[in-house]
Amino acid sequence: PKHPQAEPFAVFLPPPAAPSARSMARLIAAVAATAASMVSATDGDTWMYTLSGACDAQGDLNGMPFVKQGKTLSGAPYYKALSAERYVYHDPDCEDGMPRWVIDVSRPDVNKTHDLDGDGICDDIGLMTSQYTFHPPTAGEWSMLCDGYKMQFLLFVEGTTTMTVTTTNTPTTTTSRNGTQSTTTTKSTSLMLSGTCA
Repeated sequence: PKHPQAEPFAVFLPPPAAPSARSMARLIAAVAATAASMVSATDGDTWMYTLSGACDAQGDLNGMPFVKQGKTLSGAPYYKALSAERYVYHDPDCEDGMPRWVIDVSRPDVNKTHDLDGDGICDDIGLMTSQYTFHPPTAGEWSMLCDGYKMQFLLFVEGTTTMTVTTTNTPTTTTSRNGTQSTTTTKSTSLMLSGTCA
């Protein structure tokens, strides 16, 4: 199925009626903590990659950010796409004896030693033979499902994140029956976390 391209996601939180500098700082800290909790401790691992180079049949992967979710039993990190059920992980043996980095539609089982998607075959979106487990290869030839398996040169570009805080004042004027007007101002704060390529 076709999935939309990954887009920044926003978290909208109502602030106090008249936010002080201290309450705004607490709000920003809370959002930053929420973003940090999306992934486990990085242990120095890159926490996000953006993929490019996929064939037309897998074109929805191009530009898609993959965010670190944790580690598998072997200690290798695994990643999930922000906008789709797509995963990148290292499988020590997907049932043919070869260790590989995998692009898959199934979340890896972090308690298994091999065949992490449990399907008993090496039949995934993308495969790259590698014993290196610290992170996905940042550039290289992958066997990719493109109307049959074909070799594709894929890039995994290390990503960064930015946080944008916007406060909006919205005045509302009301008129009573006797003609008296009163204006109230509503404040709203939006916090946007977005991933970008480094």
